[in-house]
Amino acid sequence: MFIKQQLKLTPKKISSWLTLVIIILTLIILIFISLFLYKNFYQTITQAKEILILREKVALDTVNMEKFNLIIDKLAKKTAPKQLDNIISPFR
Repeated sequence: MFIKQQLKLTPKKISSWLTLVIIILTLIILIFISLFLYKNFYQTITQAKEILILREKVALDTVNMEKFNLIIDKLAKKTAPKQLDNIISPFR
């Protein structure tokens, strides 16, 4: 036969369990707050610093858009597929 032990709740056990639950909940809340602050504040600040650094390194020369478009058009013509109309099919 099975011996059934009843759970005896004493004020000392209740207070110790309540203390443990409060400590665990506090740790979970602190972890979530830390993650929130890291994602929303720290990463934003570091990205802003990187943007400032990159702005200093941007080339200040203006681009001649006519020459740029001419080069792009020549590259497009060079890479465009050619029409193959006059090929005799060996399978006819």
